[in-house]
Amino acid sequence: MKKAVCAILCAILCFSLASCRRSSGGTASDISPEQAVEIKSVEINLLYYSGDSFNPYTAKTKHNRQVARLLYDPLLKYDNNYNPVYCLAQSASISANTCRVTLKKASFTDGTPVTPNDVVYSYNLARNSQTIYASELYEVSSVTAEGDSVVFTLTCVDPCFLNLLDFPIIKAESDGKKNSDGVDIAPVGCGRYYVSDNTNILLRNDNYFGKKSDISKITLINAPDDISASHYVEVGNTDIYYADESVANIARMSGKRADVNLNNFVYIGVNGANPLLSVSNVRYAISSAIDRYEICHSAYYDNAVPATGFYNPKFKATNAVQSLKTGADLQISVENLGKMGYNNLDKGYYCNSDGKHLKFSLLVNSDNSSRAAAANLIANECRAAGIEINVVSKPFAQYKALLEAGSFELYLGEIRVLPNMDLSGLVVAGGSAAYGVTVPVSDDEAGTPLKTVCGEMVESYRQGKIKPADLAGAFLTEMPQIPVCYRQGMLFYTSAIESGVMPSASDVFLNLENYNIK
Repeated sequence: MKKAVCAILCAILCFSLASCRRSSGGTASDISPEQAVEIKSVEINLLYYSGDSFNPYTAKTKHNRQVARLLYDPLLKYDNNYNPVYCLAQSASISANTCRVTLKKASFTDGTPVTPNDVVYSYNLARNSQTIYASELYEVSSVTAEGDSVVFTLTCVDPCFLNLLDFPIIKAESDGKKNSDGVDIAPVGCGRYYVSDNTNILLRNDNYFGKKSDISKITLINAPDDISASHYVEVGNTDIYYADESVANIARMSGKRADVNLNNFVYIGVNGANPLLSVSNVRYAISSAIDRYEICHSAYYDNAVPATGFYNPKFKATNAVQSLKTGADLQISVENLGKMGYNNLDKGYYCNSDGKHLKFSLLVNSDNSSRAAAANLIANECRAAGIEINVVSKPFAQYKALLEAGSFELYLGEIRVLPNMDLSGLVVAGGSAAYGVTVPVSDDEAGTPLKTVCGEMVESYRQGKIKPADLAGAFLTEMPQIPVCYRQGMLFYTSAIESGVMPSASDVFLNLENYNIK
């Protein structure tokens, strides 16, 4: 009997030891009984560049910037439909031009707590960096730490400001150190992983405040350039690979793919100084002639979604008022041409009483193959609607110079819309990308130039008087530019990852903790 009891006790002990070994990166005292059963020890490979830093504010390569998302958590991220996802933020509220964020109880990988002062320190790094985070924080006038909260004071009202709080949080004063090769040493983070003593290995942070992933170890494969990266992708040396280039010859890996909804807006810019293009019916006619589905399929190889308005079609707040047809509707084009007096069909073009038809040039950057292909498709589609479009292809430097000089009629452009959906730089006269958007020349009694409808609506929005849907409706009615599509990125991953992959432009590894790996 005693021998039987001893045997049972030995078996229990062996099973317990085996369970602890399955959860690398923590001790039995660090992990609850539930975690010991649920957390696996899966290993994967990712690409990086050994000559670059993991510091999110100094990293120069896309691979290292993506890896940094695993090492540093922000206050919030946004999902693939641009809805806020809480990370270090326990709660967040916006009142007028003030945003208050209360922190969760979380620790850095060195055991010290994450404090509001660390957030303020990280904000200052982000604001002064050469990264996308600097451009996203343009509305912030001040940031202060108050108790367990951080208060952001804004220059205007912005109901979508939470989507701009995805800048990585590092421990204050832990940056600025370099290794013997002069590369920045990774600052202390509080993310899902940390850099091991062997700098090409990431280990799971088993003290992470959120749910832990089954992936306990990530081996980083050095890919110093695009050629080596493509090689590693094609031979299967990486398990997850993200790409967002709008070209046909992108490296693809065998396995599965998830689409990442980007806020990269492709549109036809209009020179409002042109007497014909200043008439909305002409812009409507061109818009209705475009087959947006075909452009996404043929020019962007299905790595884009048709625009239904000015805002990203995945942004739910404006979906109800975005009514652009994604296929061509020649009847609407013909009706709008008729309102302008172009009723007579002659040799395929609709002419007016003087026998003249609408004829415009379309400027495009010849260095971008997808946009060049899209421009030719647009010309053919407008030809089918009785409008003549001649494509003018120029290298980027000449293309940009012509835009800045206003020497164009139409142009095909692309702009990255910030995740708070601010389109003012494109649709309001004087905006950074509002080429050809003009202000009426007549003045009121006080001698102040009249404002465009879009400009007036944006001002009302920034004062908190109207909502995103109101802006979307005004932009579509005014149509200072003509929407075409929104590009998408691609996340390729191995077939061993069976489910749970839900990336976003904020973090391609957004749902990593829920990956189901066989």
